Parts: sequence; structure tokens; C-alpha cells
Amino acid sequence: MGQERKEAIVPMKTTQGESTAKPVVIVIEPEVLVRMAIAEFLRDCGFKVIEGIVAEDVRTVIDAGTRLDIVFSEVRLAGGTDGFALAKQLRNTHPEIDVILTSGVAGAAEKSTELCAEGPLKKPYKAADVAARINLLLERRRSAAKKL
Repeated sequence: MGQERKEAIVPMKTTQGESTAKPVVIVIEPEVLVRMAIAEFLRDCGFKVIEGIVAEDVRTVIDAGTRLDIVFSEVRLAGGTDGFALAKQLRNTHPEIDVILTSGVAGAAEKSTELCAEGPLKKPYKAADVAARINLLLERRRSAAKKL
């Protein structure tokens, strides 16, 4: 992931026009070095980042009452829930949380198109591409909130 340009984030706005806290991203990645590198990059971009290893970590964070804006998850996870199942669960139970999947597995893009409009980020990805995708999803949420 090396020396990449960090894309600045724009704080989310409330309906009264006040800035809210930093967007919160949970990175679910079983490979510790990959997880640490992307988490550090996203923190440098201004996001609050929580790190996890399995899908259950997302449920633990949600059950604790922590706000999540984005879940960035590897497709292949240990345990009973993979990234696809996690994305489906979140779509049904927490539609306000956006999901970005990542995979190095061939064919993952076709399976994920129903869950992610842009499909998964293919590994190896550039950290700046992850930040750009997160900003895109956050901007979509802001635009949708303005229309309400």
C-alpha cells in the first residue's frame, strides 16, 4: 500500500448543518498486516477505524451501541459467516450501514453485484481506492439525506 495520496474526508452534516463526528469504518480482515496497513491509512485520512477479524466482530460493535457508517470486509472469513452473508445480514437489519467487500477470489465480483453496486475491491487494492469508495458511499448518504 506504500506511499499513496491520502484523500481527505468531508465531515458528515446533520440536518441542522452541524458537523457530526468522524465517519466510523470497521475493517474486517483476517490477515493482520493487511488489516493494520489499511486501518492506519484510513485513520490518516480522518476516519475513525475499528479493526476486526470475523463477521461476529461487526455484530459485537453494533450490539455495544457503537455507530458504524461503513463495513469494509474481506469476503473469505473464518467462522460461520463470510463477507457475503455479513453484507446480506446488514442490508436487512441495518440498511444505514454501507458495506464494501474485498476479495482476491475470482468470481467474487459476480456474486457481490447484488450486495455492492460497484462490486468488491479486488486484492491487491490500493489504499487510496478504499478511501475513495468510502467517500463515495458517504456522499451518497449525504445526498439521499438532503432529498428527505
